[in-house]
Amino acid sequence: MKEKVLILGAGYAGSVVANVLAREFRNKIARDELEITILDKTDLNINQGGFTFLPFGLYTPEDITKPRKKLISPRVKTFFGMDGEVTAVDLKNKEVIVKSNKKYSYDHLAIAMGCITDVSAVPGLSDDLNTFYTSMDDAFKIRDLVENIKEGKVVISVASMPVPCPGAPVKFTFMLDSYLRNIKKIRDNVQLTLVWPMEPIGPPEFNKFVTGQFAQKNVEVIRNFPLASVDANKKELTSKNGDTINYDLLIAVPPHKAPQMLIDSGLTDEKGWLPADRTTLQYRGPAGNYDNVYVLGDIGPADILKTGIGAHYQAIAVSQNLINDIYGNGIKIPYSGETGCPMITELESPSTHGKGYIATWKNNVPPAPFTTTKMGWFFYRMYYHIHWDISVKGMF
Repeated sequence: MKEKVLILGAGYAGSVVANVLAREFRNKIARDELEITILDKTDLNINQGGFTFLPFGLYTPEDITKPRKKLISPRVKTFFGMDGEVTAVDLKNKEVIVKSNKKYSYDHLAIAMGCITDVSAVPGLSDDLNTFYTSMDDAFKIRDLVENIKEGKVVISVASMPVPCPGAPVKFTFMLDSYLRNIKKIRDNVQLTLVWPMEPIGPPEFNKFVTGQFAQKNVEVIRNFPLASVDANKKELTSKNGDTINYDLLIAVPPHKAPQMLIDSGLTDEKGWLPADRTTLQYRGPAGNYDNVYVLGDIGPADILKTGIGAHYQAIAVSQNLINDIYGNGIKIPYSGETGCPMITELESPSTHGKGYIATWKNNVPPAPFTTTKMGWFFYRMYYHIHWDISVKGMF
């Protein structure tokens, strides 16, 4: 009988898995012994990491979007729209239902559906929601707001953890500081404040570096401020501890959660995420333990950092484990917590060089001391272009 691999989500992680498997099993696919199918509600791949750059004119929508059929191997069956938007997952019966009511069966399942914002979790946030986390349109709204800043207090608030790419609000804050200081030249008229929901900002060396940069750039940092509510009329934030902060312009990162259909399917844990073995990434949760189901990317456990770099290494591990499962050799390749966080502390301007760095680490191997450099800026900018033809296609 034909063996079936089903992948839910055609973002970064899901596309890597599909492409790696399609290369490995091209002969099996040609002989109709194996079928690889990927589902998603949209046929457009968006590199969401680019949302931090759009407000500063550093990339265009064309730079950070590609049609998914140009990124995914033609050996993979793709279904988008009504036939690709998942509405229910039944692990017990190995069945997935989509919006058109079509059903897909599988032998092996990879869930890489990402996560969604949960604006309603913070009362009042929707009344004054300015964020670069949700869409290109919202990122361009931030661009317009940034262009019109003249003075006042700008607060960048991260409501709670976990969120995708938790270093992005820090990076955005540095980029905004550089933009106001070296391009608009009004930094002295603007109080810039980052509001963080916990004490550390990343692992020790990362926290040490960004803390020093904040002090050097005169950016106020308020920690241990999990956001409880927003009063748009008073322009006031209130924390779950009862503390308050006022602002003139709020740029917020809303809480995130798993897609509602996964919650409704009974797959998520008490924290609202898909639980999995931290090493094998096999599903281990309220629906049972399933060795044929893998969880990867932003949808995964709350205690696995949600970054693009992490999604890449998880996809490589899951791809190899699926290969081993199909060959039946019983070998498991571990995901060792490889992750990272790109950082930018200066934009390229007439008076400054751009400065960047990509800090990486894994379980029990924290990041070493680092600093941002001109070369790091160019490398990070370049990566957004090679992302499409190398990373998404699982070429490394």
